[in-house]
Amino acid sequence: MTHVRWFFLLAGLTLAVSMSSLLAQSGSWEGTLVDSKCYLADNSLTGNDHGAMKECGTMCLKMGQPAGLVTPDKSFHPIIASSIALAPHIGRTIRVTGTRHGDSIVADTIEVNVSGTWQEVELGGMM
Repeated sequence: MTHVRWFFLLAGLTLAVSMSSLLAQSGSWEGTLVDSKCYLADNSLTGNDHGAMKECGTMCLKMGQPAGLVTPDKSFHPIIASSIALAPHIGRTIRVTGTRHGDSIVADTIEVNVSGTWQEVELGGMM
């Protein structure tokens, strides 16, 4: 292989590695835990009660609807984690630690703020 080919091969590999690191970002994000189905239909629904429907958010997550995180700047991020484990915490402030791929966050840990103290949510296994 000529030196020029090696150069272009190395440059291509470097670019591919750089692009993949841009696509996935590790970190922690804080915001409000929401029920994705209802929030995406009406972004004012950030609590657990939706109109006359009490604990609507909890019921949706218990039925397997995906959870989401709404950050203070109003960005929405689907959370890849057990919805059932998150169901009791709809409307609360949470901190998600994991890897963001596009807008979605693959959660390693999730903590909920209870009276100023962060408590880890037991996520259990996902199917």
